[in-house]
Amino acid sequence: MGRRGWVHRHDLTLFFVLAFLLSWLAWPLVILNPESSPLLPFGPLIAAAVVAAMSGRLRELFGQLGRWRAAPRWYLAAVLVPVGVTALAAVVTVAAGGSASAGPGLPGWAQVAATFLSTVLLVGLFEEVGWRGFALPRLQQRMSGLRAALLLGVIWAAWHLPELVSDPTGQRPVIQFLVLVVAQSVFLSWLYNGSAAGLPLVIISHATVDTVARFVLPPFAARSPQLIWWTLAALWVVTAVIVAVRGRWSGAAVRDVRGDDSAAARRADDVQGSA
Repeated sequence: MGRRGWVHRHDLTLFFVLAFLLSWLAWPLVILNPESSPLLPFGPLIAAAVVAAMSGRLRELFGQLGRWRAAPRWYLAAVLVPVGVTALAAVVTVAAGGSASAGPGLPGWAQVAATFLSTVLLVGLFEEVGWRGFALPRLQQRMSGLRAALLLGVIWAAWHLPELVSDPTGQRPVIQFLVLVVAQSVFLSWLYNGSAAGLPLVIISHATVDTVARFVLPPFAARSPQLIWWTLAALWVVTAVIVAVRGRWSGAAVRDVRGDDSAAARRADDVQGSA
């Protein structure tokens, strides 16, 4: 089998170790500059590319980025669910007695668009090629899709540890954030497995999650941090439960290591729906 066979047998371990090492390289530098970022977001992308190249599957990994065709309902879910969950969290927080600090007002469309596009690259692409594009289908070879989504969520949450420990503002409570990330992993994994678009859809959804949070959370985190974060985490858990119950998580319903959707009927339905 040689080196390629050894890498293939240990691809997940190699990916996770390399992703953490590359992303955490900057963490010690926070001691010198507390304002610097303790987490490098490109770790998962580079780790996935390196391991895929060593195992002869680089084209399969990045080939997923070219699959954009899917039924409109999947794109609506990818965008509207994160927007709806965050907006509802804000409404519930206010109804429960929380408040938001006065801000500069609503952002303009140009600012929102610029933030979204930069987040697609710096967060969505850098992270999701590794987490959902590389790791998830390989975990699904070893366990059900739902168990894989939950396990990946725990690992993904742990990857954020430098941000949680070294956050000078303290506006990202650890427990709530970890619960939220695991729940979001279930939702993103459902998107990845459920539509013909797969990876591009997940990148868009992840970017939407962070873009909406970027504008909605800070005013509430300044005055009601515990309430807004617990509310947001709870709503994402509810979302995860819904897709866990309604989604298909085993057999032909999950993607293989090539990112292929082997459920031909669903793929045909997606294509017809996008026509």
